[in-house]
Amino acid sequence: MANIERSNIVYRLNSGRDSYIKNGGKLGRKPGSVKTSEQKREEYKEVISLLKKGYSVRNIAKLGGVSTSTVQRIKKEFAL
Repeated sequence: MANIERSNIVYRLNSGRDSYIKNGGKLGRKPGSVKTSEQKREEYKEVISLLKKGYSVRNIAKLGGVSTSTVQRIKKEFAL
């Protein structure tokens, strides 16, 4: 019985989304909410320079005033 209820709920949600899109609605992030690569390069230029010099992720996070996750994400994105 629970599976039938779940499938009905999923069907109603999906049909609602489909009708919203057909009426001109848009799903997802708003335009401009995601930073471009150039914006990130400008904002985190100190982090990038410290990564190129070979500093550790934790030291860069302390020196740059950002989280270690941000440093790792920048390191991965710019292949440093």
